[in-house]
Amino acid sequence: MARSRGVSKADDVEMDMTPMLDVVFILLIFFIVTAVFVKEPGVDVNKPLWGPEVSPEKPSIMVAVDNQNQIWINKKIVPKVGVSAALEKMKAENPKAEGVIQGDQLAKIGTVLDIQDIFLALGIPVKVSIEKR
Repeated sequence: MARSRGVSKADDVEMDMTPMLDVVFILLIFFIVTAVFVKEPGVDVNKPLWGPEVSPEKPSIMVAVDNQNQIWINKKIVPKVGVSAALEKMKAENPKAEGVIQGDQLAKIGTVLDIQDIFLALGIPVKVSIEKR
């Protein structure tokens, strides 16, 4: 066997790292662009609830009591004596509906409780939420 004099094949082989570096940089750019930047607040705060959780398959009957004790149903002011009739009509349209009462922080609690009693008398499940300012 004859040996060749000169440069051996082991000395000629070099590893080309360029394609691997290209792939790494493309992945790095992809992850930077698609990353979600979450800003953490400096202080932990107790957030007020916007309202009770209502199941999506059961539409809700929304009743609101503002700071002047006016009762709102379907974006209309309803007198206290007409609330029962309005709720009966809404229950007849959708017997599976749940009720939600949103009371303002400055509303009289008696008004909110009276509406809750009307819901319970009609057999409509109800949840109460008081909004903080």
